[in-house]
Amino acid sequence: MLVRRKLWVVAATAAVLLLMLASQSIQMRHLLPLNSRTEASNRGTVVEPTVAPAVQTPPPPPGTIRSEKDGEEVEEEEEEEEEDEEGEEEETPVEDFQFPKPCSCSDSCVSDLRGSAWFSMRYDPNQEPILRAKNNFDPDALAWWQGLQRSGNDQTLEEVMAKMFQVVSPPTVETKPVPTRCRKCAVVGNSGNLRRSGHGKLINSHSFIIRMNKATTRGFENDVGNRTTHHFLYPESAVDVDHGVSLVLLPFKLRDLEWLTSALSTGHIKMTYMRVKDRVVADKDKVLVVNPVFFKYVHDRWTELHGRYPSTGMLAIIFALHTCDQVSVFGYGADKQGNWHHYWEENRYAGAFRKTGVHSADFETEVIRTLAKEGKIKLYL
Repeated sequence: MLVRRKLWVVAATAAVLLLMLASQSIQMRHLLPLNSRTEASNRGTVVEPTVAPAVQTPPPPPGTIRSEKDGEEVEEEEEEEEEDEEGEEEETPVEDFQFPKPCSCSDSCVSDLRGSAWFSMRYDPNQEPILRAKNNFDPDALAWWQGLQRSGNDQTLEEVMAKMFQVVSPPTVETKPVPTRCRKCAVVGNSGNLRRSGHGKLINSHSFIIRMNKATTRGFENDVGNRTTHHFLYPESAVDVDHGVSLVLLPFKLRDLEWLTSALSTGHIKMTYMRVKDRVVADKDKVLVVNPVFFKYVHDRWTELHGRYPSTGMLAIIFALHTCDQVSVFGYGADKQGNWHHYWEENRYAGAFRKTGVHSADFETEVIRTLAKEGKIKLYL
């Protein structure tokens, strides 16, 4: 009995000891250093390599395109910058300020030399198309003009002009372009292609209407209009001019200036190289004379020495380019059948103008068509 009690005591003591040891072991486990725990953990755990966090790349600026082909980035400009640049190209305020339009026409001005190298090479804005009381003549050009048609006159140009301006008023018309003006001119030739054209109303709508030589309007108003502001002529083609119309003399020789003075006063000159009209009806205060030097300018720059000298029609067009802001041309060239004749007559000698050798009709026609192509005239055929 005693022995059994001792065994229970020993067993209880052993159980208490075991519990104490277990408790201490648990405490020691919780008190292990962090490094020891980590090392122990490393011995029994496979740790995946730590991947560094991806660097956050800021998003590309607006308008950046990433090329899928090679990965390169192609930078485009901001939309606002593009709009600003486009606006600058359209408005070009500096350019407009430096080169203002020479006239007030909405679409174009003849004297604007921008846009046509061909035109700017020929057009001289410093040319004076009208003979004034005081002129600065180019001696070479004047000598060339005096050799066109010899008149056997021993007077000087200055002497003849002095007498002429005692009969007609010195011109006051301004030919230079004005920024506040839009002068639209119609140059009406005499070609048979005007027949049944129906251009009458359009011709009448222009500010200046230039006709030439023996042109008539009566009976042809529907095709050629009935208004005239300037009538170009020379002694051999002279006609009476209506009141209010400017007689514009094309002097091919010194004798022509003498004839003008005579025809508006005494009427004593009845011959040049042929019988001429000794008197003409015209407003003396509206008479204009084309500058002799202007003939040489047209011959050199525009008809390029083709023919002996330019025709009346060619001189009238270039005159208009120097006095008008916009120019429309009617009644030039052959008709649809290829005939060169006047719209008011049947000319059985059709084409005679082209065969004289004095003027080069073919080359002048080419120049006129080029003027239309370059946008300097409107050509109605």
